[in-house]
Amino acid sequence: MLRLEKATLGKFGPQDMMGLITSRGWESILPDALDDNHLLLVSDQLRDLLSGSGWSGDHDPARAALPLTLLLLTKAGAKRSGDSLEVGLETLQEALCLLSTAVDREIVNRMLQRQDATPIGTGLIQGLQILVQHAKEQTDSEYHA
Repeated sequence: MLRLEKATLGKFGPQDMMGLITSRGWESILPDALDDNHLLLVSDQLRDLLSGSGWSGDHDPARAALPLTLLLLTKAGAKRSGDSLEVGLETLQEALCLLSTAVDREIVNRMLQRQDATPIGTGLIQGLQILVQHAKEQTDSEYHA
């Protein structure tokens, strides 16, 4: 049975994420570009975030997962207004699910020593672009109705 001691992985927070972006560009936070530890930590954080578990006091289960998702949504074309991002909760939840699936797929690919024909990061960005476009179309149709 596969097992992992999470305590040995360390931490991955927004500052670590920004360090990667500063040194290697925003593509360094895509699932297929993350190192094994960061990939596993993001997977765990996304699970906590999507399930709502782990929220207690000062403990924030999202750590890097939420800022990472929001940044990828901007790269996929989500509308920005000043310092804020205009995205609905439904779109955010769908983006979190897409990211979680991509991260877990990358973990399994590494374990099985396989590669997809299309890099996981490329597929993720394409999926997020479709999601953002769909959300924009929904907003436009509600505005004109």
